[in-house]
Amino acid sequence: MILEQTTLDFFIKNKDAFLVMAGLGALATTSLTAMFSLLGAIQAKKIDERIKRQEAIRKLLEDGMIGIGENMHEILATADILVKKFQLTAHKNDPSLERSIQQYKDRIDNNKKHLQKAKTVYRYKLYGLDEGLSAIARVADWVKRLRDNIELASAMLKLADEIRKLIDREIIYCYRNGDYPRKITLLIIKFYAWRIRRSWNERA
Repeated sequence: MILEQTTLDFFIKNKDAFLVMAGLGALATTSLTAMFSLLGAIQAKKIDERIKRQEAIRKLLEDGMIGIGENMHEILATADILVKKFQLTAHKNDPSLERSIQQYKDRIDNNKKHLQKAKTVYRYKLYGLDEGLSAIARVADWVKRLRDNIELASAMLKLADEIRKLIDREIIYCYRNGDYPRKITLLIIKFYAWRIRRSWNERA
């Protein structure tokens, strides 16, 4: 009985402190609830933004991924045929070989325009891949002037084809994941592009 009275007296004397503690507890609970709600809202917004970004990237690629792949392949295939024609011997008084060579040069110029247009689109949406497209177009253009250096022309076309393969794979990755190009792929593209420029600058 004495213990109960003592306990009661203790609570009566410290009721203000207990009320403050209860208030602080309620405030803490409310604050935590608000914080978790805010974090949930932020996370939901991030998820929504990621979904919208993925949809935007997929939409961009749907509109041009097939065409860009075909253009890359065609310009390099045309340049490869041109190099083979460079190695042929023209018959005397027969201009057909020279006409054919000029036709393939014109095809390269036409495909180059398509690649440059694609590069403008991809520069901002899939930053980094445009450097690879530029390298491919540049190689095809340079090959036209390498009739007397077949070895260099073939080596540069091989490097450009490696870039083409990388871009093809990365576009598929971006489409499937709705994501931007991976940094490691962009670094490899830069490396091949650098090797191409170095080969051209060091040509005899």
